[in-house]
Amino acid sequence: MGLVPDLNEKATIKNVRNFFIKEEQYPKICRNAWMDGIKAQAGDVTGIRGSRKGNSSEKMMIYYGECARAKRAVEKAISACSLGSQDILTWHYVKQLTVAETKLHINHHLGHTSYSDADKIARLEFAEACDRISMEMNCNLEILPLFLKFNNDDDEKTGTKQEQNRNKLGLK
Repeated sequence: MGLVPDLNEKATIKNVRNFFIKEEQYPKICRNAWMDGIKAQAGDVTGIRGSRKGNSSEKMMIYYGECARAKRAVEKAISACSLGSQDILTWHYVKQLTVAETKLHINHHLGHTSYSDADKIARLEFAEACDRISMEMNCNLEILPLFLKFNNDDDEKTGTKQEQNRNKLGLK
């Protein structure tokens, strides 16, 4: 392994596609980014507040704020991509148009590249930009995950588990 680890393009492309398609990821971020986070507290007649669970309104406001930050990071990442990639990402993934409908909205000529190749390039560009921007914006990784997958990621995890098991058994 050199200074720059090898990018697993297939896994990275799949991560981006799943992020935009899975209901609990990007669509959920969009829904929660614009909801009202402030709700009136139900007053107690005695004036004493006695909840042990904490302030749920405050937690929801923080969550909605995190979703809004993640949505802004996604938008910035898309705008950091090339114009062709921006069109594909916006029309096909954000607005969820079909491939045929997306092709009608593309404002540029793909040249010698097929739509499928252009789509893969768009997802790779997005992954690179979004990972960098989400770190800069300090986005919550549980809401906006990192997309880039490297070939050595699985090896390190496996090695770590083996080391942990050896330590538990006292073999190391």
